[in-house]
Amino acid sequence: MDSRFFFIFVVTVLVIRTVLYFWPVPAPTIGGLRTHHYMYGVIGVLIGLATNSMTVYAVGIGLFVDELTFVLTGGRTHQDNYSSASLLGTFVLIGLVFALRGYLARPFEG
Repeated sequence: MDSRFFFIFVVTVLVIRTVLYFWPVPAPTIGGLRTHHYMYGVIGVLIGLATNSMTVYAVGIGLFVDELTFVLTGGRTHQDNYSSASLLGTFVLIGLVFALRGYLARPFEG
């Protein structure tokens, strides 16, 4: 179970990084609030837990983790998302999720 969770998580990070690298579209603004994919990630985590969907949960964590360092470092531009600090932080967070994968996948054990 934890291997499946981590696989879905890593694929999510790789896909979002690849797509946004080649097609850097700005996040939509709703009511004056600029949305980011970490916000969709939080919603995905909650929906995944509520519906007992490990796939939605893992995708949500992937979306959240992918943008966390960018947000914490005050990133504002597409280039900031691919800065050394942002990439290093993302790799560290991926390592942390790997270390915690058993714990993170625990809600979905039968």
